[in-house]
Amino acid sequence: MIWLNGQWQGEAQVAVSDRGFTLGDGLFETMKTSQGRILRRERHETRLRASAQALGLPDPLAGVKLDDLAREMTERLEQDALILRFSVSAGEGVRGLVRPSEPCLTRCLTGAPAGDAPDHLTLALSNIRRSGSSLSARHKTLSYVDNLSARRQARLEGADMGLLLDTRGYLSGGDSANLFWFADGRWYTPALDCGVLAGTVRAELLEQVDIQEGRYAPSELLRADVVVMSNAAFGLVPVRKLGGHDLTEDTARLDQLKALLD
Repeated sequence: MIWLNGQWQGEAQVAVSDRGFTLGDGLFETMKTSQGRILRRERHETRLRASAQALGLPDPLAGVKLDDLAREMTERLEQDALILRFSVSAGEGVRGLVRPSEPCLTRCLTGAPAGDAPDHLTLALSNIRRSGSSLSARHKTLSYVDNLSARRQARLEGADMGLLLDTRGYLSGGDSANLFWFADGRWYTPALDCGVLAGTVRAELLEQVDIQEGRYAPSELLRADVVVMSNAAFGLVPVRKLGGHDLTEDTARLDQLKALLD
């Protein structure tokens, strides 16, 4: 079931001239629901609007109430927990990079059963480097080629997810998740200027826990008590291995973080 530009459809079509298809000109949000309610909805809406402004797009939520759409999607799919994707493109356009002076956004919502979060993850260090000034690193754009390449490399190396550094060699995060670790009695996470996406789970944890943001070398993870990845779909999941290195899993520390999100 798909919601496309205000209409519910069993199948939907987007024009081949849509700039999301031709140029990756757009954004998306991935959200989890419980009983028809979007978890951390306000954080998702705030980030989506901020990203649209950064990309020069009109308000992607004008005339849209995500909670209402989530409830209806839940009823139509008859699922208690869903992963929703709200996609926004700059709409149809002529050939070339210049947008229409008043773009007519294409907006689409899809949903799928949430399923269970993985028990743990394994990471492979990616060859891709993120730039702190890159829009595609700091926002969830429809141009996801770096993330796709990092994931493909990781899977070829037998890992679940790619771990990316920034252009200076500092830790950035996973190909689809933020990074945290506990060492020396406190939590750490890479700073936003390391090409980090401002994740919704990340934002919530930073408000509730004393977490040190900064620029860190990959070797910091090898001495951590526990390394954790976070995103809206699976919440918090520990990392068991980085490349050929087995990592410590202090489950008690992880459980303390998880309790804050319940």
